[in-house]
Amino acid sequence: MKAEFKRLSKLDSKVIKVTVPASAAFNLESMNKITAEVLGKLGCPGCHSGFDIRFDFERRFIFDEKLQFRP
Repeated sequence: MKAEFKRLSKLDSKVIKVTVPASAAFNLESMNKITAEVLGKLGCPGCHSGFDIRFDFERRFIFDEKLQFRP
């Protein structure tokens, strides 16, 4: 049981979560730029080096005090 927990903990440390604005989500040039930036910050601009990079597209719905939607 302890070995399994250690293995899972090690995997969790390799998970990278990246939130991407909706405006870039389906734009190849923007996604390439974001990915390059993330890879550079991880220390290897040419590859993911064993990291599990997970992209989440920003989806926020914000309402003001008058319950009006704010884009």
